[in-house]
Amino acid sequence: MLTWMQHHKKYLVVTIWISVIAFVGAGFVGWGAYDFNLNRSSSVAMVGDEKITFGEFNIRFNQIFSYYNQISNGTLDDENFKKNIENMALASLIEDKLLLSFAKNLGLSSNENEILQELANTPAFQNENGEFNKSIYYELLRRNDISPKDYEHSLANEIIINKLNQIFNLPQKEEELKMLASSYFMRDSLSIETIDLNKKDIKINEEELKKLWEEHKADFKTQKIYEISSYVLKADKQNYDDKALRAFYDEEPSKYKDFNGKILSFEEAKDDVIKAYALNQLKKTANEKFLELKEGKIAFEKDLNITDSDVYYPLELLERAKNGDVLRPFEFAQGYNIIKLNQKDPTRIKTFEEAREEVLPLYLSQKAQELLKQKAQKALNNFKGENIGLLSRDSGRNPQKVDEKSLNDAEFSYFLMNVFNSEQNKSYVLLNDNKAILYKINSQRLSPNSDKMAQVKTMLEQNLKNLKANEIKQELIEELKKEYKVKIYYKGTLS
Repeated sequence: MLTWMQHHKKYLVVTIWISVIAFVGAGFVGWGAYDFNLNRSSSVAMVGDEKITFGEFNIRFNQIFSYYNQISNGTLDDENFKKNIENMALASLIEDKLLLSFAKNLGLSSNENEILQELANTPAFQNENGEFNKSIYYELLRRNDISPKDYEHSLANEIIINKLNQIFNLPQKEEELKMLASSYFMRDSLSIETIDLNKKDIKINEEELKKLWEEHKADFKTQKIYEISSYVLKADKQNYDDKALRAFYDEEPSKYKDFNGKILSFEEAKDDVIKAYALNQLKKTANEKFLELKEGKIAFEKDLNITDSDVYYPLELLERAKNGDVLRPFEFAQGYNIIKLNQKDPTRIKTFEEAREEVLPLYLSQKAQELLKQKAQKALNNFKGENIGLLSRDSGRNPQKVDEKSLNDAEFSYFLMNVFNSEQNKSYVLLNDNKAILYKINSQRLSPNSDKMAQVKTMLEQNLKNLKANEIKQELIEELKKEYKVKIYYKGTLS
């Protein structure tokens, strides 16, 4: 019975975590932007003709991080685990882009009304009355360092993929549901042992390090740098009288609309009117300063270097500009900015010496995983371990049997997920590149409970649907990988 169950676990996996991550939506918790150590002179990756942008990567990272942080009761602060989430975010986005390319070739698309409907139905963007609130929407995106353009582009793609997902919905059979229930109610008696590896003990082989750079050197490039001079004008924050503001509003009230396109009243739009009025008052002065700067009558305030990640500057105009060109005033930090392009420094592949410190973490991570696997495999030969009891896939960590130093709550959940998804009675789980957990299944019990079965039947039916759809989708994705070229500019721990 034990052997049979272990052999069939591959087909009995409860894919709750997969469906939650894939469809977690925009339930932001406010983690903020995350530095992915990326090549900022390009996109995160290219899949066929589809780019994976920094904005999309940020959104997906926040979604997955939020999910795992919730199931670990807010204890997810391990840097290595964050790197694993980066890998998961990138892998899931690549799969999405493969499906998106396929869907577009089939003629599937999304329109503005569908995007608006999705936004309106997102609880995170609704007020206490359940109505979409534009202020909440923009504030949540701002807090998470996501532009509305990036978010809505991501949402448009998600709509197309969801249309494609409809073809993966297959009818369910009672026998399949019973098999899935067996997997859900299965419990393993486990013995475990922790294997650690200290990266400080890894000896760096410079030849191997340079070889790794040679293999990935296209991913290590200098940023395109624009050397500019800047002159900033701040809008006056004085309290304008309502008479002047109302007259300004009355000139073009159609500029102030809510999400549904309804024109806002003066009182409803007052904050936006003040900002627009202040900028309008400053515009004439900004144009005068532009002419004076262009003619050399006054000097720019400061020189600075910006890159393609500085999205608040007119990057497209800078790209087309020639050295010495002065760009017209543009809105900048509640005011205007006038800049002159002094010089463009194009992107180039870094030399090994320049890229060494960036390549080193990748080398150490790969080397550590390689050594940790060897160490774990060798330790399995004499493995005895400590029995931590009878566990199901949704068991929580018992601090009396598994202390937090060995496994914290998030690691314990991840460990159990891998054990129950494995076909091996005795193996190991790599938690990161410095820790592995050996395990042995001593025995198994199937403990069906009719009351519990009734409680989880709906969940099991949904996950059976997701499991079957995912199996078909993964087969399709493997075929799509042969058709669409995948190019990764990622510089994290992906191996």
